[in-house]
Amino acid sequence: MSTRRTRSAVHRRILTATTTAVLTAVLTGCAQDAKDTGDAAPQKPSTPASAAASASPSTSVDPLAADKAEVQAAYDRYWSVIATAYSQADSKGTDLKEVATGSAYARIESGLVSLRDAGQITVGSPLYSGTSITFQDGAKLKTAVITGCTDVSKWKPVDKKTGEEIALPPERRVRYITTLTAEKWPTGWMVLEEKIQDQAC
Repeated sequence: MSTRRTRSAVHRRILTATTTAVLTAVLTGCAQDAKDTGDAAPQKPSTPASAAASASPSTSVDPLAADKAEVQAAYDRYWSVIATAYSQADSKGTDLKEVATGSAYARIESGLVSLRDAGQITVGSPLYSGTSITFQDGAKLKTAVITGCTDVSKWKPVDKKTGEEIALPPERRVRYITTLTAEKWPTGWMVLEEKIQDQAC
């Protein structure tokens, strides 16, 4: 009986550790200048009409502004879809296959499997700021690299049945630099890869 209890305790610790690792890797933010505003999903900033109207003809315009706006919108949608999938621990009924592919898609699905196995879901939303979008030269398809500061302090795992928050290591990093790579497909921008940098922000 003692052996069974020990094995059960070890199994629970493994599930918790696995889920913690997955959440630390996947709970990343969206690409916009959001600030800590509780659990509400960050809103995409807009340009005031008065500011647009007062712009002078001599004002320099970024030739990549339209492309960056497209990438920004795709990035926002990407994280919105992930937040929805994690809130139910399942990508069914979401647009995940329309926003992610390759290692990014596989990583998200792996995280969802870990959540389901642990009987958990997430609440809240990721926040993000300091976003930078650049484009790679010479690529067959238009390729963008999106870098920014991700804040997952308001995105938390809870027990699916009880709603009780799952305790995570207090020393874990909740603000870090994340870099995503995306390609422009005929159907729109697709995130191919996501990397969490070993750097706080």
